[in-house]
Amino acid sequence: MKLPGAGILAGLLFLQGCELFTGCTYEQRSVKSSGIALENGFEAVHAEVVVGAVRGPLRYKTLELTLLGSELKGHILSVALVKSDNPTDRLVEIPLYQGATLPISSGSLNQRPGEESPNLGGLYEILAANRGTLNITTDLASRPRVLVTLRVTKKTDWFRPNNCY
Repeated sequence: MKLPGAGILAGLLFLQGCELFTGCTYEQRSVKSSGIALENGFEAVHAEVVVGAVRGPLRYKTLELTLLGSELKGHILSVALVKSDNPTDRLVEIPLYQGATLPISSGSLNQRPGEESPNLGGLYEILAANRGTLNITTDLASRPRVLVTLRVTKKTDWFRPNNCY
């Protein structure tokens, strides 16, 4: 008689997947920031940065970047996230993908527990306080450096998702 009860429990575990172990026990947060760099009154570049984190049984941090515009296409050498009050102190270097079509460039970073690099710690707080800037270096003599001040467009602090799977 104990076998059918164990079978029912095993069936419930199978149907519920890992929800019984990790579902709704984790929290997440994110901040989305954007900014533009103007040149002669026109938008040279539009940047969007999203920093997020998950804590609990699932843990990781992420950073995603998208650069749009036509002025810098093919001329970007590097992009770093810096504090607005110190644009030469590069907090994190962002890897770039420069495809043949738009966007100008995009990239993402992930940090999992125990990994030292990339160090994404503290970036949420910097962006959430509107203290983030992108320091873009180019191969253009007329614009070797472009600074894009980032402003929060959407922010969610720690919450437990209600659509756990």
